[in-house]
Amino acid sequence: MKLIEEFKEVTFNYLPREENQMEDALTTLVATFKVYENSHMMLIEMQTYEYPTHCYSIEEEKDGNPWNYDVLQYIRYQSYPEQASGNEKITIRRMVAGYVFDGEALYKKSPYQVLLRCVDAKGAKTIL
Repeated sequence: MKLIEEFKEVTFNYLPREENQMEDALTTLVATFKVYENSHMMLIEMQTYEYPTHCYSIEEEKDGNPWNYDVLQYIRYQSYPEQASGNEKITIRRMVAGYVFDGEALYKKSPYQVLLRCVDAKGAKTIL
């Protein structure tokens, strides 16, 4: 509480955990700075967006296949891409364990027993 005396004004606002999405990021950021008594602190500017930032980075795949093509090929036919190395084959087998295919759609298993539907770039743009 002694630190409060160093500021002109301090306000506290309660945010429920569900609404406090920046908590981990700010905690990590704070841990990277060492502050001394006469240190000059830089201003941290934050912006909010209508959608999460990952929604703004939807890109088409260069080879024309959806991003999950290799996983689907392995689930459906137990086949690897022709150019896959041994390590890439192991990676695909490990990745497949985190997905469920119901015959029509691919779902990513979440740690909370929720299945997240996987979509390609076209489907993501439609959703947004």
